[in-house]
Amino acid sequence: MILRDFKKEDAQIIAEWLQSEEELYKWSADRFNKYPLSGNDINENYTPQLETRRFYPLTAVDDNGDVLGHFIIRYPRVDDDSSVRFGFVIVGPAIRGKGYGKELLRLGIGYVKENLNATRIDLGVFENNERARHCYEAVGFTAYATRECEMPIGTWKCTDMEVFIEKSLETERLILRRWNESDAEDLYKYASDPDVGPIAGWPAHQSIEESRDVIKNVFNGKEAYAVCLKEDGRAIGAIELKLNGYTDMTDRDDECEMGYWLGKPFWGQEIMPEAVKEMLRHAFEDLGMQKVWTGYYEGNNKSKRVQEKCGFKYQWRSEDVDVPLMHEKRTGHVSLMTKEDWMKTE
Repeated sequence: MILRDFKKEDAQIIAEWLQSEEELYKWSADRFNKYPLSGNDINENYTPQLETRRFYPLTAVDDNGDVLGHFIIRYPRVDDDSSVRFGFVIVGPAIRGKGYGKELLRLGIGYVKENLNATRIDLGVFENNERARHCYEAVGFTAYATRECEMPIGTWKCTDMEVFIEKSLETERLILRRWNESDAEDLYKYASDPDVGPIAGWPAHQSIEESRDVIKNVFNGKEAYAVCLKEDGRAIGAIELKLNGYTDMTDRDDECEMGYWLGKPFWGQEIMPEAVKEMLRHAFEDLGMQKVWTGYYEGNNKSKRVQEKCGFKYQWRSEDVDVPLMHEKRTGHVSLMTKEDWMKTE
C-alpha cells in the first residue's frame, strides 16, 4: 500500500464504495449529507477546503496504482497546529477485514509525523461501526469522549478517539524517543546501579515497579527522551530539556535546562556527547530556544567532560545546593550554551 495525494479521478471510485445511505453516514458523518454520492459531490466538497491549505485528502493505492483506501486530514482549529483530525477513513468493500484499514491508518500517522507539526490526531467513530473502532484501537487510538450526533437517518452515538505522535530524534548511532511503560525493565537494569544515579542527584532504583513509576510520573515531560541504540531500540539512558516552569535555572520560555544520564556499560563510547549535540540542535532549530542551561554536582567529572566536549561555557559555582532526592547539600556547577555559540560550532 502506498499513500499519495488525492486526485479528482479518485472521487468516483470512492463514491461507489458507499453502497447504502447508512454507509454514507457511517464513514463520512455529515460531510456530504447527500445520497447517492457522486464523484463530483466529493470534488466540490474538497475544492474550497484545499484552498485553506489546512485540509489534506489522501488516497492509498497498490503497486499497480489501483485505489485501495482514502481519508482526509484537517486542522479543526484555525489557530492551533498541534492537533489534526482524521475523517472519511474508508477502504474498498472487497478488502475490508483483511488488515488494509490498519495499514492505511499507520501510513496516515506516518504522514502526520513526517509532514505536519501536529503531535496529536483525533477522529470519531459511530457505535454502529465496531469493526472500524477495533481497527483504530489496533493502531493506538484511545477513547476520550462520547457524544450524540443527529444524523439525517437517526441519532447515533459517536466516540471520539485520539493518538499522540511519538516524537523521536536520530543520530548516527542513536534514537532519542519518548519513554514507554514497557521500558521499565531496561530502565531498572541501569538506574539500579549505585554508580549512576546518586552522583547525578537521585537514588538508585530499588525495583522495576519504581522504574515504571518514574516513567509515568517523572519521564513524562514534553521533551523527555529515552536514549536508545539504533541496533535494538532499547533504553540505555535518559535525556531531557526541562522547559520553563520545570526548572529553576530560568524563567524564560525561550530558555531551558538539559539533564542526562547513561547506563554504566555504555560509558566511554562517546554516546552521551552524541545525544547532547542532537538535543542542542533540537532545542535551537526545532523549539526556538536561545539558551540551554545545564549543570553537574562536584565530583561528577563524566558529566563535566560531556559539557566541555559539546561546547558549553562554564558560568558559576554554587555552594550548599539542595539535592532533595538525596536529602543533602552539595556544590553545584552551572554551564550554558547560547544559540549564537552553538551556531559557531556547526
